[in-house]
Formats: sequence, structure tokens, C-alpha cells
Amino acid sequence: MRVLIVGGTGLLGSNLRSSLLSNGHEVVVTSRQPDAKDKSVLSVNLENIADSLQTIISAGKFDVVVLSAGVSSIRACKNDPKTSSQINVDAQVSIAQDQISRNSPKVILISTNRIFDGSSEQVSPNAPHSPTTIYGEQKSRAEGQLRTLGDSIKIVRFSKVISEHSELVVDWYNKLLRGETVSAFVDVAISPITVSSAVGVIERVVINESETVTQFSATDEISFFEMANLIASYAKAPATNVLKQLAKDVGDNAVPHSSLESTVFSSIKPMSSLQSVHHVLEKITSL
Repeated sequence: MRVLIVGGTGLLGSNLRSSLLSNGHEVVVTSRQPDAKDKSVLSVNLENIADSLQTIISAGKFDVVVLSAGVSSIRACKNDPKTSSQINVDAQVSIAQDQISRNSPKVILISTNRIFDGSSEQVSPNAPHSPTTIYGEQKSRAEGQLRTLGDSIKIVRFSKVISEHSELVVDWYNKLLRGETVSAFVDVAISPITVSSAVGVIERVVINESETVTQFSATDEISFFEMANLIASYAKAPATNVLKQLAKDVGDNAVPHSSLESTVFSSIKPMSSLQSVHHVLEKITSL
């Protein structure tokens, strides 16, 4: 199988690439800053949609296209809604339209639980969208426009994906290790999953038949404050070094819930939120 990963050097894309390659698939990825020595990495800047399309066309035919690139920072989308919309919506839809018109591949959009408002837990895949952030609204629009393109479109929604390279987790761990304090939201829920679980889900949608929408999150929810306290225990820092913070203190909204009704996979078992964080911290402390 020949797979294109748009955004193949990010957290999800790079791990997905490695997994697909190890299972014998041919993988081409895109990046804004490719390695000139690696011919399987295409130089693509989604702010220039026309050039991006031409670069992807020149790479030949693909069986599957995974749309994993985008501006995922809620603050960055709020600060520059025009550019982020071009990347998160216009570029994704244009690539999908062009590829389907030429080769009819399966097209997979990586989406987010932020298309929902966080008022309910274990949200159904068919629940109406209710985004409260510009990022969530952009992902919601991308989903809606892509789904008009037919049955070859697949949506994969995740809650927060974490790894031993996640900037926030690593930053908190290092600060607490040095005896510094960190501030963490007590009123924003997360339902974290490991990057390996996320990659496993995407890979199964790549290879197998699936419903139009696939969802995956932890089995429960924790606050950022609870995650920070677990990180403090690994850093052997006192609990008092984790300071409580409200979302409104930095201009954000409280998010009571974040979990999704997960698609059932026989070989991928959802973890609890704390299990996911433990898994990542074990890797961080063994580096």
C-alpha cells in the first residue's frame, strides 16, 4: 500500500510513518522543512495551496492520504484565524478534492474532541458539533466539507495525545525536577492517550474498512492539575510546587469534560487517563 502523510514529521505523522514502514508499506510524507537527503519527504507549505497540490501530484498515485498537518495550538488559531483557517480547512479540503478527483484514494482527516463544547463526557461520534474555540470550529468545518466528498473520507477524532516528547509534559517535568513551580488548570478536563495508541488506531483505519467516524480517548478524565501532580511525583517534587490555576486567569474557558465514546478495537485497549500519563512518564524517566 502506498500512503501519503500530510504533516508526516509531526508527533503523530512521524510515528505513523515509522509504524507503516515497519509493516511493509511505502510511505511518502510532507514537511515545511524537509531533509534534502530524504527523497520520501516532500517540501509542502500549506499556506501556498496551489504549490502544495502540484508537489503532491508530482509524487504519483496514493492508495491512502492521511491529513495530519495543521495548526493545533488553540492560542495560535485565535491569534491568526485567517492563516490557521487556510491551513486547517482550505488546504485539507483542496488536497482531498484533488486526490479524489485523480486517484480516488481513502482520505483520513485527523480531528479532535474540541469540535465539542466539553459539556458532556463520552460524546457519541454522531453528536452535533458545538465548538467553543476557533481551532475546534476550523476542525468542525473541515470535517463537514470533507464529508460531502463521499464514502472515501474517514474522520479520526482523538482527545489529547501525549508522548515522551510532548512539550508541556517535558517542560513541567524538568521544571519540577529543578525545584521550580508549575501552574495547572483545575477546571480543564483532559482524557489523554499515548501516541502509540493513536498511531495504532490510525493504522487500522488506513488498512481496514471502518465507519466514517472513528473516535478514541482515555476511559475517563482528569484535570491538568491532576496530571501535573503525577508528574511531580515522578520528579520527586513536593505537591506544593504544583499551583492551581483557573482557565479564566489566562483568558481561556473551563472545559468540564473531554472524553469520547471510543471505537472498539480488539487489539487496542483504551487506558485510563492516569495510565496514559504513567506510560509516558516511565519513558521520560528512562531516557
